[in-house]
Amino acid sequence: MKRSSPILRRATREDIERFSPLPNKPTILAWVGELDGEIIGIGGLALSRGRWFAFCDLKEEARKHKMTIARAARKTMNEARNLGIRFVYADMDKNEPMARKWFERLGFEPDPRSGYLYRWRG
Repeated sequence: MKRSSPILRRATREDIERFSPLPNKPTILAWVGELDGEIIGIGGLALSRGRWFAFCDLKEEARKHKMTIARAARKTMNEARNLGIRFVYADMDKNEPMARKWFERLGFEPDPRSGYLYRWRG
């Protein structure tokens, strides 16, 4: 029987191995959205060169599950706060019409130093 909504769960090492083609993977704290045994989205935080970056990669079928995506994003930012992470950076996709509003809801602001990144302060 097909599920109508995805399961949100912590990403495993195997999920990350399948997701990322990078040979040297950064430290990642991530969540996956799984629908009928298939990962349809992965997002979270990646530590690279001493900075935490937020990331999200969605398959097209994940986009209709906005509430699951929102829950995962809130879990991620709450986890960052609980871990004492002071700053999280993100690059906004200018092709996503709701990206700016989404970033603002999560507490991101334009990073004054980079001119293109957004920054969340924990």
